[in-house]
Amino acid sequence: MTDLDRYHRQMRLPGIGAEGQARLGRGSVFIAGCGALGTVAADLLGRAGVGTLVIADRDLVEPTNLQRQTLFTERDASRSTPKAEAARLRLAQANSNVRVRAFVEEIDSGTIESLAEGCDLILDGLDNFETRYLLNDFAVATGVPYLYGAGVATQGMSMPVLSRRGPGASATIRWNEAEATPCLRCLFPTPPPAGSTPTCDTAGVLGSVTMTVAAHQATQAIKLLVGDVAAVDRSLRSFDLWTNVNRALGISESTDPDCPCCVRGRFEHLDAPASATRILCGRNAVQIRSEAGDDEIDLDAVADRLAELGTVEAVDGSIRGRLRGERSPDGGPVSVVVFSDGRAIIEGGTDPDWARGVFDRVVGR
Repeated sequence: MTDLDRYHRQMRLPGIGAEGQARLGRGSVFIAGCGALGTVAADLLGRAGVGTLVIADRDLVEPTNLQRQTLFTERDASRSTPKAEAARLRLAQANSNVRVRAFVEEIDSGTIESLAEGCDLILDGLDNFETRYLLNDFAVATGVPYLYGAGVATQGMSMPVLSRRGPGASATIRWNEAEATPCLRCLFPTPPPAGSTPTCDTAGVLGSVTMTVAAHQATQAIKLLVGDVAAVDRSLRSFDLWTNVNRALGISESTDPDCPCCVRGRFEHLDAPASATRILCGRNAVQIRSEAGDDEIDLDAVADRLAELGTVEAVDGSIRGRLRGERSPDGGPVSVVVFSDGRAIIEGGTDPDWARGVFDRVVGR
């Protein structure tokens, strides 16, 4: 059996064939976030033979992820394995011909350029609007396609962004003016206020919803990578799997003539300085990034400090510990995870000032 024989059923499709499969093998996709959407999309694209997958996620696997995040196992959850790394190892077992680059990092204005460098398109596997608007800015600024997706409760939606500013000079995926679409800010000018929209933590989520969204995103990615841009679904597609409602809103004429992003060329989210502190959705935790820079973080020193304050364990390039006798603002236990890139997740509360105090004691200023 040759390497291409595994794709025999896929190559029989008129839209793919041998040439399309070769294009997939040369393609690269940046998967932003490796949760419910990202794991399913990465699995589908890896098995389809996309040559390079770049996966970035800041978080660790926990038991509640297993209901819908398909690349992870109970062993990953028990070890608190970083999601990006767990995904890399699992994808290698499914298709060793695919190159998977995994980054246990925050996606922000300071990292997006290096993380997505050289990728042909961006696939949204996120759980927050702030970073989605950053991806939208980056996609429009660089002229690469962006595939937005979201799912919560029993509802999901997705749409493509093929900027009306056109593809970038070095972009491998090309489209003309008639094939362009509005950007995310044309349809949703500003992110909703924090706490104003339901999340998986507050409203729950049906696993088949996120799988449906991710499958649609992966299909659009394959169309783009094989060069069949005309076949891309140019609609804001939404559905409710419980009530059996499906909608496809045509967006071709929805460009905001005064859009600050794709019309005016202002990239407010991309140009904004990266925040050092972020409350994590559904985690009862705060993430803090060291202001000293990556080279100043000494994990061995952090481990020694944690050992004096409580328990400590090294897990796949990170240090995890629970503080002895420490109580969060809610009265619960306090855990800390420190990563080699200078980030720490303070678990047990969402008060940034409290979290900063814990960070300073454990990691240092």
